[in-house]
Amino acid sequence: MTCKMVILAVRDDEHTHDECIDYMHEEHAPLVNDLPNLQRYTSSLPANPERVDYDYIAQLRFGGPEEMDEAFASEQGQTVQEDAASFLDMEASEMISTVGETVHFEAE
Repeated sequence: MTCKMVILAVRDDEHTHDECIDYMHEEHAPLVNDLPNLQRYTSSLPANPERVDYDYIAQLRFGGPEEMDEAFASEQGQTVQEDAASFLDMEASEMISTVGETVHFEAE
């Protein structure tokens, strides 16, 4: 069963929104790409970042909850988490793990 980690990331007080996004794309994403068991990694930006409490939305897909747990418990997973803590407000950021996916509509 597919499992996703959805992250609503909030930058720390030391970085601007633009600095956070640049860091996410240039430095952090390559670390995430090397997580074991990762099947897909997508990100989005809020259309109006000044109107919401987060700066970046990430979705990491794994084959199942066990694969996700293994990924974050791995050495690379620890590196990813330590790097995130270096520029994000980890207490304000939210991480939501989900299982399964229901498609209600998909255009052809």
